[in-house]
Amino acid sequence: MDARISDVIVNLDRRWGDKLNDAVNQLRQAGLDVRDAHDENNMVEGTIDVEKVHGLEKLDCVDYVRTVFTYDADYPPGDPRDRDGM
Repeated sequence: MDARISDVIVNLDRRWGDKLNDAVNQLRQAGLDVRDAHDENNMVEGTIDVEKVHGLEKLDCVDYVRTVFTYDADYPPGDPRDRDGM
């Protein structure tokens, strides 16, 4: 296994309602691969390494993180995400 990945929904703190782009940038810097951002709902969807979920929860822009689905990823040899060489 190369990684344990979680699909998450991040609910943004209401104070960040008019700063969606800034919040998305913070989330990306924390490791979130952003799939979609919903300005009207203050919500961002994406995937992240399970080990980094706790870091998302600590960001000022985040109200809470809901993990929707978690899975093991095993990337093929040669893929830059391949960690075990198998």
